[in-house]
Amino acid sequence: MNFKDCKTLNVYDDYYTPEWVWKKIEHFVPKNKIIWEACMLNATNSKSMDIWRDMGYEVVGSTEWDILDCDIPKCDIIITNIPFETKIKQKILQRLMDLDIPFIIIMSGLNIFSNYFQDIMNLEHTQIIYPRGKLHYHKNGEEEVRKTVFYSVFVAYKMNIENPWCH
Repeated sequence: MNFKDCKTLNVYDDYYTPEWVWKKIEHFVPKNKIIWEACMLNATNSKSMDIWRDMGYEVVGSTEWDILDCDIPKCDIIITNIPFETKIKQKILQRLMDLDIPFIIIMSGLNIFSNYFQDIMNLEHTQIIYPRGKLHYHKNGEEEVRKTVFYSVFVAYKMNIENPWCH
């Protein structure tokens, strides 16, 4: 399906991750790690950094930092929900590979079958975390959860997760 040709399924990059989604992967992230929430550029409605802090983590990030060209903050792991738009997503994936910092990102599960994903990612160190059921997101800072038409996965890099299934 080509989402761009379907008037009811536009590509939006202003969906935000609710707390229950981040809690699905909390057990994969050691408490002593500093998290960089790296895709916060202009995301003034995002609560991701506060959610991770409330779960007991030290978090760095800013709505003024562009992951594609900002200075890298002191961090141990990147955890973020990257934009859905393909060209931006490809640039961010390449940047993540260039940084070579362990990460967990959220993506549509369809991405893992794409040529660009296979070409960009270091598959030797990549794991896919499969959540049970669909993940849903907030839109434009609204607390209402918007149902998604796709299944999301968490893509982990250099995390060495023993059992990448979560509930």
